[in-house]
Amino acid sequence: MEYNTTAELQKIYFSNSQYSINPSVGNEGYDSLLQWPSNGYFEKFKPDAALLREVLTLYDRPQYLSVAEQVFGTQARQQKLNLKHLANILYERAILHARHLKEINRRLMDCHEKLSILKMHFPVDGGKSAQNLEKLIIQLEEQHRKEEIDFWKDTTEVRGKLFENAAIYTATNRRKAMLYDLEDENA
Repeated sequence: MEYNTTAELQKIYFSNSQYSINPSVGNEGYDSLLQWPSNGYFEKFKPDAALLREVLTLYDRPQYLSVAEQVFGTQARQQKLNLKHLANILYERAILHARHLKEINRRLMDCHEKLSILKMHFPVDGGKSAQNLEKLIIQLEEQHRKEEIDFWKDTTEVRGKLFENAAIYTATNRRKAMLYDLEDENA
């Protein structure tokens, strides 16, 4: 009987894996953070991976820029990227919320159709199946309301952070512009 060596196992499970390190990315020390799987659910994180790459490379700016740009430029760009990230989170949550509501509404419509058919064919009989459908409709309507409230609760914190960061970004840009104006006056 022949056993696989550790090197062979590593080759089989890691080098051909969707999690393998991409040699074309570079060796900056943070590449492992940027290695998202190439398929499946993690495809949704590609915008965040691009933003993360931008945040981690913000400090590679030339030093010949104005003093205002050197002092506040990187901070402003990083805050802008943070705003984009929060907007991505809000967008993803909104899409998920819409998907949940669509599914609940589809199921609710099916139940209403079945109930109306049942009432047309058996108008006098208030049978158990009609009662079960009415209970299910009530439960689905409760789920719909709960989903809307949960979405509001989930996004409250993100929306608050979005507005706070927008104010900070605006203030940083204002300071940068003021320093730039001072540079122009002294030049």
